[in-house]
Amino acid sequence: MYLWEYKDLADVERRVPYFIQEVYNQKRLHSALGYYPPNEFEEMIGGQNSMQACQITLT
Repeated sequence: MYLWEYKDLADVERRVPYFIQEVYNQKRLHSALGYYPPNEFEEMIGGQNSMQACQITLT
């Protein structure tokens, strides 16, 4: 989020969705997800239910 200088609150509100979709969900590694980005983790577990997803992260 600190990559840009923001003009005002409206500028921040415009850029936050980009940050979430393009940086946070695509690139940032999450320890709770076995050090996978959220999008990659969701692809990996496919149609499995949440209990199976939790077991994947714990193994």
